[in-house]
Amino acid sequence: MREKNYLFGLLTIIFVATVCVGLSSCVDDDDDEVETNYNPCPDDHHPHMIDLGLRSGTKWACCNVGATTPEGTGGYYAWGETEENDGYDWKSYKFWTDQNGDGKVDYDEIADLGSDIAGTSYDVAHVKWGGSWVMPSFDQINELAKKCTHVWTVRNGTKGMTFIGPNGNTIFLPAAGGRWGGILNNVDQNGYAWSSSKGLSVMDGACCLCFDIDHVYCIDGDYRSYSVGVRPVSK
Repeated sequence: MREKNYLFGLLTIIFVATVCVGLSSCVDDDDDEVETNYNPCPDDHHPHMIDLGLRSGTKWACCNVGATTPEGTGGYYAWGETEENDGYDWKSYKFWTDQNGDGKVDYDEIADLGSDIAGTSYDVAHVKWGGSWVMPSFDQINELAKKCTHVWTVRNGTKGMTFIGPNGNTIFLPAAGGRWGGILNNVDQNGYAWSSSKGLSVMDGACCLCFDIDHVYCIDGDYRSYSVGVRPVSK
């Protein structure tokens, strides 16, 4: 009986080892990350409109403004600005003026660009790409966050989040971090993308899509002077 148990155990070990070899590895130090080379684009002439099958009919761009590939970082833009700046704080923000000279930001010193800048001269997606491309609204980034499946992914060496739509199509957003306080923060840890919508509860803020390895969420008011990526949409 002991000999039979020994042979059974040996065969089990051989079977498990064979399965492990077939799967490349049973244990992955980065088991929360999925390596993929999947490309939803028909060719390398980016950007492309990707239909995720969302109820709103929104088509998402395959890459960020300023990027030449889906995993490319692209530019870092403060909300309402259409060019990158070097300061990445309120002092360098184009639409703040220190009217009383105290160096402190007061809400009434920040220019009112309207409740939604999509399609205006403040919309970097529309200014840079033209046509029907615009920055997404709060409702559109919220739909992306809530109606898609999210998978933390490594794409061609770049960490980020793959969003899988109801129809199975995908887009990839890089975890490109953001610029504030004069430095680049949270690269490979967090991703951000501006919406076109003014902050709903933070008067000096704007709505933003955010994600990390475990979460995807929208905030209704991040400081407008922060410089982050922009992922355009179209219909």
